[in-house]
Amino acid sequence: MTKKICRILCLVLTLTLLALTFAGCEKKPGLYAWYGGRMNVDHVMTIHVDGGEGEKTYEVSFDEYRTVFMYLKKNVSDVIQDSDGKVTALSTDAEKTAAIKEVAEEILTKYYSLVAVCEKYGISITEEDKQQYKESYQRKLQTYIESMDGTEEYEGTAEEYAALLYERTLSLLGTTPEYFEFSYYRSLLEQRLKMALASDLDVYINQSYYHYKQVLIPYTKGDSVSEAKAREQILAAQDKLRGGADMDTVIKEYCPNEEYTEVYFDSYGNIVGSASGNTMGSFTMEAICALDFDAYSDVMSGDTDDYTGYFAIVQRLRIDEEFVCSSDQIGTMIYKFPYSGASSYSTYYTNYSLILDSYVQNTALVPVSEKVYKRISVKTMH
Repeated sequence: MTKKICRILCLVLTLTLLALTFAGCEKKPGLYAWYGGRMNVDHVMTIHVDGGEGEKTYEVSFDEYRTVFMYLKKNVSDVIQDSDGKVTALSTDAEKTAAIKEVAEEILTKYYSLVAVCEKYGISITEEDKQQYKESYQRKLQTYIESMDGTEEYEGTAEEYAALLYERTLSLLGTTPEYFEFSYYRSLLEQRLKMALASDLDVYINQSYYHYKQVLIPYTKGDSVSEAKAREQILAAQDKLRGGADMDTVIKEYCPNEEYTEVYFDSYGNIVGSASGNTMGSFTMEAICALDFDAYSDVMSGDTDDYTGYFAIVQRLRIDEEFVCSSDQIGTMIYKFPYSGASSYSTYYTNYSLILDSYVQNTALVPVSEKVYKRISVKTMH
């Protein structure tokens, strides 16, 4: 009897050691049990949203929860700061897991609140949107494939290697392919909702802000050779514009660095997005405001400092609604503030924010399975 018990214990010990050995191997994406086996999980959370038109329920799939969790896991800090500014070190896996879960669920709460508001206005992510994203993704992979020279050491197809290179590129930017796609669809919903809530947005932005592109050719002041060359280039650029070439094509030819070739500024002359608070010169600002939309200026000249002069041709452009409602940093600033650097928000952003907040405040998350939810951690999620 004793020998039988010993054999059973030895067998259990052997199986345990094997499980731990396999658990140490590189894991496929998924959630893993304590013994190293991959768990089959369909949904993690149920989200209930009630914005006043009746409760809506959304199921958060495991893949979606994992997308957000793994993005945060990649970027989690070793410390956490509360609303009072107190910093606490995250010294254990349990503390890191709790911090990631909290932020992940905040992201998902806001996302599904956005989904619920959009549904109220008939807005959703369509199959066409998904197909366009897939096509865009394939074009990016094709770019990687075309850059290969045959010396790459990789066991797999060119497409698989291109996907790996794409993943590595996003990793350098602090994100993952899955979270990049999640963010893309979220931005698309935000953009469409902003546009749906503001029918007269075009009037506001084109009265409060200005947009222009320019061919800008600098030269060293006092250097006659440099000035003559710059003058020759600007006149050649002018001839091409008059001949029907578009501004972007001419900019690429004559402004290789493309610095200061596209500018947004407000009605006070503040340049939107300027890190140093740059403003427009009064003469340039008046000249741009006097142009009709899409019209070109004559050759303009001026200086940027004591040593550098420039020649420029300016084209005034309308500010596109889709750009302002997008997630672009400059577009977001234009939508958010009545002028650059304002301390108060625009009525459009305030209305948008209040509607979203009202839904967020009436949203609740419930784990589908407490057992599965407790199992999710920085050690078990791969």
